[in-house]
Amino acid sequence: MLDEFKTFNKDRLDLDDLVALAAYGRLLRTEYEAQKVDEPEFVDIQLKALRREIASRTDDKREARRRQIKTQLQGLKTTAERKAELEKELGELETGIVA
Repeated sequence: MLDEFKTFNKDRLDLDDLVALAAYGRLLRTEYEAQKVDEPEFVDIQLKALRREIASRTDDKREARRRQIKTQLQGLKTTAERKAELEKELGELETGIVA
């Protein structure tokens, strides 16, 4: 597992694997502290990289879900609601052009 932690490829791992490696890295860090041994530099570097990738993927999933919900909500609007929104947007654009 140590070799995988040292050399992981974020593009080949799914989110669960990344989380597992991050947990292993935290465990490794704790054990270095418990043994009163200086932590190797790669531990911090890899943990930061894992956290960034996990956060990025989580944010991407959240954004995709947000877009999906907005699309579904748009589909539930009546024709009158959509027309009113377009008329409002047109009025704002015309006001912006005149000003």
